[in-house]
Amino acid sequence: MKKVNPVHIVIILLAFGLSGYFLKDSIMFYSKNAQQREEHIKKDPNIFKRIINLGLDLQGGMSLILEIDRSKLDADAQKDVLDRAYTIIENRINGLGVAEPSIQKQGTERLVVELPGLRDEKMATNVIGSTAQLQFHLLREPTELTRAVTLIDDVLKGKAPVDSTDTSAAQSDTTSEKKKDQQVQAQQLFQGQESDSSADSTGDSTATVKKSRSLSGLLAANGEQIAVLDQNKADVDEILARKDVTDALQRAGLAGNLFVWGHETKRTGASVYRSLYYVKARPELKGDAVSGAQASIAQGGMQQGQAIVELQMTRAGGIAFSKVTGRNVNKFLAIVLDNTVYSAPVIRAKISGGRAQIEGSFSMEEAKNLAVVLRAGALPAPVTIVDKRTVGPSLGEDSIKLGYTSFIVALILVLIFIVVYYKLSGCIAVVAMLLNLLLVFAIMAGINQTLTLPGIAGLVLIIGMSVDANVLIFERIREELKAGKTVRSAIDAGYHRAFYAIFDSNVTTLITGFILFEVGSGPIKGFAITLMFGLIANFFTAVYATRVIYNLMTQYGKKETLSI
Repeated sequence: MKKVNPVHIVIILLAFGLSGYFLKDSIMFYSKNAQQREEHIKKDPNIFKRIINLGLDLQGGMSLILEIDRSKLDADAQKDVLDRAYTIIENRINGLGVAEPSIQKQGTERLVVELPGLRDEKMATNVIGSTAQLQFHLLREPTELTRAVTLIDDVLKGKAPVDSTDTSAAQSDTTSEKKKDQQVQAQQLFQGQESDSSADSTGDSTATVKKSRSLSGLLAANGEQIAVLDQNKADVDEILARKDVTDALQRAGLAGNLFVWGHETKRTGASVYRSLYYVKARPELKGDAVSGAQASIAQGGMQQGQAIVELQMTRAGGIAFSKVTGRNVNKFLAIVLDNTVYSAPVIRAKISGGRAQIEGSFSMEEAKNLAVVLRAGALPAPVTIVDKRTVGPSLGEDSIKLGYTSFIVALILVLIFIVVYYKLSGCIAVVAMLLNLLLVFAIMAGINQTLTLPGIAGLVLIIGMSVDANVLIFERIREELKAGKTVRSAIDAGYHRAFYAIFDSNVTTLITGFILFEVGSGPIKGFAITLMFGLIANFFTAVYATRVIYNLMTQYGKKETLSI
């Protein structure tokens, strides 16, 4: 037997040290109670990137079943719609920062999504279910809006609308003076409506519609735009959806325009208003012109200090955006996401460089979620959440307790057996086993893996395999001692003869674990990951670490006998 090389001791100590380093955050985090963990997450949102995360079955979370609506897709789009939806939803979920989400295909139309530890249910459903159809629309001129509202009012009052197209809107935006006249004209239509609507804010909104028999009676001036009491939104939608209204707008040549609700609401006293925009139906640009999106804080202007989303255009998109803004200076450009206007800034000058921003009264968290959706891209078809389940913390705690109990009981029974049966050598095996588990947990923490309930079952299996490797070595050493060899020779021969058996069993099981990981899903993956890490750590501890300990014992201790 060769003398112990100091490098071997350094390697083992380094393994212990690195394990402690990677596990310190996990130990610190999980030693806290639930309230302390919540506070720690707020202070350090990136903590989940440095610890062993718990799966849905251990810490609770959300489980969603999504269904793809194929009804409006052509034959070509039908082929890969599920794969495209899978990729986009996966990108969105990764952007949310959820630790180890699980996404599985179910049949040809459904996706099963598991989000362990997610607490904001509304945010998750909004981000995952949003179709993310981003478009840039020009707002119609105030006179065009006035004409549309007047026409609708005539229909509601039973008057016959005029079947002619008013071309004054196209002619009146040639000078800034005429533009001001248009704005005054439009605002006069809704002058005083804000106070009237406010007076009815506590009453029946349906009665308001019937009383006024007009759309203008529900509108209020909102700067250069218009707004509606939030409680009257459904009544306005009902008016705009009426067939006689849509037919009248089409006959008057206004079918190429749309009324679109705004994302923002504005509180005035006790009343809450929602913006309503009148835009060109045909978008100037679509979402494919955007290459990137990032949430940030506005550094100047009226939005200074507020959350915004900065957009980066593609090369072609930047050129098109430059042309659009150059041709429409002093006009409003609405940024529309999923048929909702998030902001409608005025174009002050031609914008080159392919950059734009979305401004709105949303929090930084909302801005981040919006940026996630835009970066991931639009879904190829609408997605419906057909089933949504929340795994509560109580179920997670019960699972943890049961898993923890089974793990501890298995560990204690094995330790007792191996120490009683193999004596001092059994104690060496115990050290190797504990180092094995320490390494497994450290690897999982180091690469930010997730521990699931089947993963705990994998840990119990690893304990058995660790004992199995040591038993092979110990029995070989016993045989060599019985054959009359010295302690040093018996140890050398025992490790040499057991090596190939341990190597073969570990490699074949490792291959099995890899196959389970590749073809399995959810719980199977959790089991396979723990098993593979455990096998790698087991080979290091059983064949290498225990050998170094034996070498130290025979070099500096008794050399005539061995407690085995």
